[in-house]
Amino acid sequence: MAYLSRKTLAMSVFLMLLSPAGFYGAESVQAKDAPAAVSARTPEIVARVNGRDITKEDLEIAINNLMPIVSYHSSVSEKRLKQIRAQALEKIVTNELIFKYAVENKMDDVKAKEVDAKIAVIKKNLPKGDKLEAVLKRSNMTMDELKLDMKMGILVARVSQKKIEEFKKKAENAVNEAFMKAYYDKNLAKFKEPEQIHLKSILIKADPSGGQKAWNASLKKAQDILKQIRAGEDFAKIAELHSEDPNAKNGGDMGWAHKGSLFDEIDAAAEKMKPGEVSEPVSTIYGYHIVKLVDRKVSTQKKFEDLNKEKLEKELESKEQKMLWNAWITEMKSVAKIEYLDKK
Repeated sequence: MAYLSRKTLAMSVFLMLLSPAGFYGAESVQAKDAPAAVSARTPEIVARVNGRDITKEDLEIAINNLMPIVSYHSSVSEKRLKQIRAQALEKIVTNELIFKYAVENKMDDVKAKEVDAKIAVIKKNLPKGDKLEAVLKRSNMTMDELKLDMKMGILVARVSQKKIEEFKKKAENAVNEAFMKAYYDKNLAKFKEPEQIHLKSILIKADPSGGQKAWNASLKKAQDILKQIRAGEDFAKIAELHSEDPNAKNGGDMGWAHKGSLFDEIDAAAEKMKPGEVSEPVSTIYGYHIVKLVDRKVSTQKKFEDLNKEKLEKELESKEQKMLWNAWITEMKSVAKIEYLDKK
């Protein structure tokens, strides 16, 4: 039996009750979607970790635990499903490695009463009228096998949490002022304030269901409004009277925006304008816009002294912690014998 085997999806539903996120970090699925029994056929092996078999059934259960059953059977694309299969398989492999690490480092100190408490939770959450013994029988699983799975699940979760706390402490000790400055110097582009533009706009909507006639009418109205502005009418007052976007009540003022955060058409129009200029009607999916460039700020390099150090510290601690975790897993993989046998 594989370290983390799951005999049926029905069993996995109950195992997911062990923790808020479930052994595999699972989303809950309904027991009614699970098969009632397991066939006696020889299980298909999809991977092998240090000689331990991971079956297709194990993988399918892990996949179902990563997403709702209904999505799995209907709306998930083949590409996305492939990604989820890989993610689920890597989760099983990682858990196998963590369990082996725990055993080798004499950390497998799970008490019988802890396992019994998990079994009690499973029994409590069984469908009305069903008994755990009957579920085990239908699943071709013994109580000893279930308890072993419970012990392994508790152990992997416990060791993972210990390593997370260890790496968190290491990351916090590593990330200091000098660490942040070195990161800043190597990643100056990440700390560059992009070009910003301050615009005012007037939107004349075009009804999508109205066809070309509606778009022509929208353009005509926008052109008439533009004539009034060019004749000296106040842009803000015209916006309050005629604009059909949320900024109308503020005289069409859109505030400052980073270049690239607006519609491409508006960005392109603003690129050619000088402060104070008003554009010709610009077409977007909503209709026609008349935009006025109020001001422009060129791209500037933020100084290290002006950064939000607290925010950067947290960000780098998170990165460092993740890097330490991945390095630990990679190290265990490098000395393990892992065979991927599933062509998918």
